[in-house]
Amino acid sequence: MCISTFSIAQTKSDSTSSANQKSPAVKKSNVKDAVEFQSSDSLVINLKDGRKAFLFGQAKVSHSAGELTAGKIEMDIQKNQVEAKAESQTDTLSYPVLKRETDEIKSTRILFNYKTQRGKFEEAKIQVPDGYLIGSKVKNVNQDEVFIEDGIYSTCPPDYLYYYIKAKKMKVVDQEEVFFANARLYILDIPYPIVFPFGYVPSSFEKRRSGLLTPTYAFDAQSSRGLGLQNLGWFQYFNDYFTAQVSSDVYTSGTFFANSNFQYRKRDKFSGNVQIGYSRDQGLEETDPDFTRTVQKSLVINHNQDFSPYSTINAGINLRTQDFYKLNSYDIDDNATTTSTSKLAYTYRHPENDFNFSINSQLAQNFNNNTTTLTGPNSTFSLATITPFKGEVSNDSKWYNNVTLNYRNTFNSRFSYAPIDGDSAEVTFIDALFDPSKYEEATGDEDHFKYGFRQTASVGISRLLSSPFLNLSASANFNEYWYPTSTRQYFSPDSTSDPNPVKTEIVRGFTSARDFNLGLSFSTTFYGVSNQKIGKLEGFRHTVTPNLSYNYRPDFSDESWGFYRSVQTDTTGNNFRRYSIFSNEILGGPGAGEQQAITFSISNSFETKIVSRDTTGEVHERKLKLIDNLSASASYNFAADSLNFSDINTSLSSNALKGIRLTAGANFSLYQVDSSGREIDRFLINSGEKIAQLQNFNVSASYSFRGGKNGPEAYTPIYRRTYDPYDQSRFSPIDTHFNEEPVAPLNSPWSFSLKFSYRWQYRFDQSPTRSAVLNADNISFKLTPKWRFNTRIGYDFIQEKLTPSQFGLTRNLECWDLTFQINPFGENQYYFFKLTLNSAQVQSLFQKLPILKNLERSSSPTGRGYNRY
Repeated sequence: MCISTFSIAQTKSDSTSSANQKSPAVKKSNVKDAVEFQSSDSLVINLKDGRKAFLFGQAKVSHSAGELTAGKIEMDIQKNQVEAKAESQTDTLSYPVLKRETDEIKSTRILFNYKTQRGKFEEAKIQVPDGYLIGSKVKNVNQDEVFIEDGIYSTCPPDYLYYYIKAKKMKVVDQEEVFFANARLYILDIPYPIVFPFGYVPSSFEKRRSGLLTPTYAFDAQSSRGLGLQNLGWFQYFNDYFTAQVSSDVYTSGTFFANSNFQYRKRDKFSGNVQIGYSRDQGLEETDPDFTRTVQKSLVINHNQDFSPYSTINAGINLRTQDFYKLNSYDIDDNATTTSTSKLAYTYRHPENDFNFSINSQLAQNFNNNTTTLTGPNSTFSLATITPFKGEVSNDSKWYNNVTLNYRNTFNSRFSYAPIDGDSAEVTFIDALFDPSKYEEATGDEDHFKYGFRQTASVGISRLLSSPFLNLSASANFNEYWYPTSTRQYFSPDSTSDPNPVKTEIVRGFTSARDFNLGLSFSTTFYGVSNQKIGKLEGFRHTVTPNLSYNYRPDFSDESWGFYRSVQTDTTGNNFRRYSIFSNEILGGPGAGEQQAITFSISNSFETKIVSRDTTGEVHERKLKLIDNLSASASYNFAADSLNFSDINTSLSSNALKGIRLTAGANFSLYQVDSSGREIDRFLINSGEKIAQLQNFNVSASYSFRGGKNGPEAYTPIYRRTYDPYDQSRFSPIDTHFNEEPVAPLNSPWSFSLKFSYRWQYRFDQSPTRSAVLNADNISFKLTPKWRFNTRIGYDFIQEKLTPSQFGLTRNLECWDLTFQINPFGENQYYFFKLTLNSAQVQSLFQKLPILKNLERSSSPTGRGYNRY
């Protein structure tokens, strides 16, 4: 076998050249319009009759206009024309194939001019970016236009034409749009009973364009809403930076839903969207006894912008009425949400990291109790850590070289709206926000807005000792508070019958306060090592890190500081209590009671090595942490007059088992309680019952599983199911594999994650509070190469019931997608079924046709399908 490769430049013939003179053969040509051709069997060049070339055996002709391959190619160099024919209809190996950029044409006969890029094709199959075209005769008049006679268009592969559009005439323009005339739709070779006199299908969505959205009919809940039309609207493409969409659902009862979505983006600058939703649900007739009308609204604004590499702004506004998600969304998380949160934040970082500044605000709505809280604007300013005496790093560094200074200030504001009448309050949040008198009317509180400013300065010394084994550090913190108001309490003798005769009033005027605390901390680390062997585990190391700290804070409730005052509590005049004049302020104030507390904590970790040996005797070692952290802490306050010991806090975390994250924690109290459940200054151990009382306990474990390869592997059985048992030529003479069919191994990609959490909390004279929930999320696997199953499910072991769950099943049918989703548990039960084409363009045609438009069904009472938002 010989392979010949030639390249001929497209130049004008020289009249002085000999007819029999051969053109030079070269491997490559630098001429732009050079024609390269090759064959594996033979190559015949005839320069007498018009400069023709005949290529036999895996022939290929390449030009900038395209590439032609076939079993045999005839090339007319003088006419810039190539022709290829299949030897027979059954000889698919010799079929001519013409490839041009993204499209491919396969035909029994191809006649193509590579200079004018015109051609004729017989029994051609053309692959366009989003489908296939088949025609008895195809004519390519230029590079952008193709005419087809007796054409077929489908997004299904030619071997699996589950549906297709058959037309007498077709025209393809710019490889994007397919126009047809006198066409008919076929599904499983069954003709649809309507003939389309003309139409078109856009075969590519690479170019964005404006236009009408594809509406669909709605048949759900006809008894309460009537017939409906969904997704009726318009999409507007303004430019590459801004698009808009307006859609609506309309029902004959008067129920409608409107949604507007505006999106904008400029790379490396800003991006965001604005979404406005409005719905009105009502019954069929106003005279019906159960007639209702409900209006729901929603406003969502998202904006992200980078002003520079050092400053950014982020906004997420989410305002809605209480039942908006309930009536317009079937997502489990949406329906479980009882709050709405909006955030706005700006951050700035100095280019040299000298300081940071941020300002933010947050609005939280709670629909359960009709409360709204506006937090902010809040601002934070902090300076970079200053080391005024820092010297060169050396072993002889002094303690003062480790002195650090820090400064930080915070401004906070808050508006809390909790009306006394709850849902029936006539004063809205907006009215109360801008009118202090209406706020007091609705809440009974005259403190409209709360403001506060706090600045903190700290001094620290990290290493007071030069020892490499012991670390001693000291710190001092100073706080200052500024407020526009303060609190005064007084005893009202005229209200002795009042269960709370002590009244509170707000005193307006600038007030400030200061506090400080001092701290000393000592820590070290030591190790315990064992050479014990247990199976493949060799050697154990125990790391212990104890920490002992002392903290001092004066009693700022003393009268000398002026931050606390006394108030009479009854008519005897003998009982008083102290209160802070900053008790109602947003940032609090100096604390009451002297504190001289010693805190002791200890952290432990356990490690080992997994040692294995291969067949050659080579040793492989891998470190394994059995316990990442096992810690306990407690404190003792010398200055307290009682209950000096704090609770004992313990925690555990481990990743010893690959992929499993285990965490646990528990709190213990050392004191007895009285008949009302309050702790008294008497240890439990003195009662002889136990050392400590478990207050709360929690444990959680999570694991993510993943397996399988690229997907289920297809295999060919030794015998196909359709074989002739009388055909003895298949047996020679005894077939040991007769009636044997191998079982395909399970090689499907799958994944899921499990999370178990258990919580226990002690309650005096009552049964403890418990919760135990197992959640399985992101479960997904392929049943077959075409079937995929996914779900999320959970079980509450205390309530003994399933948590809200979702199940989904998807089937790929070559050019169809079958989707089924269901939530059979909980309050938000629904199902959703949809059969759609892979091609969105043709699917839009199906949705407009009777019978075919009804391939999507759901049990949603609104008829708006699943996960609208």
